[in-house]
Amino acid sequence: MKRLLSVGRFSYAKNYDNVPDICKRILENGIDIRWFLIGFGAEESFIRRQIEKFGMQQHVIILGKKENPYPYIKACDIYVQPSRYEGKSVTVREAQMLCKPVVVTDYPTASSQIHNGTDGIIVPLDNKQCAEGIAKFIVNDTLQNSIKEYLRTHDYGNEKEIEKLYSLIPEDER
Repeated sequence: MKRLLSVGRFSYAKNYDNVPDICKRILENGIDIRWFLIGFGAEESFIRRQIEKFGMQQHVIILGKKENPYPYIKACDIYVQPSRYEGKSVTVREAQMLCKPVVVTDYPTASSQIHNGTDGIIVPLDNKQCAEGIAKFIVNDTLQNSIKEYLRTHDYGNEKEIEKLYSLIPEDER
């Protein structure tokens, strides 16, 4: 059984309302998963109805709001950002910093954060194709291990960006 995790507001942008359908499609491919959702928001009751509609009560689990999501990210097998749109996802970067394979949907800014096949994968936003992409990734241990190794050898912190900003400020004004 593989553990997938998504963290974020329960809002239209995050696309969690489609997770039960995507999860069901992955299960229909013979892959056993549990997909955990951390967060809260206005869409929670709709997401719960979708979980019931697709019969995914044992497979899509809402954990609610967590002050510290890092132990959950560390414990998951794959971090998934199924968003309809994003700016720059902080949780994707946090998962990468914890060397977790990351899957994101092909929202407009996805390729500015993920180098597909190198530090994560990008799957189509369409539920059927999204499920197919996630299912293929789940069974591809070679690709997952390659991504984990890449993440282990790269710094995803922001110290270098801060240093760049400091370099723009004259020393006597720092």
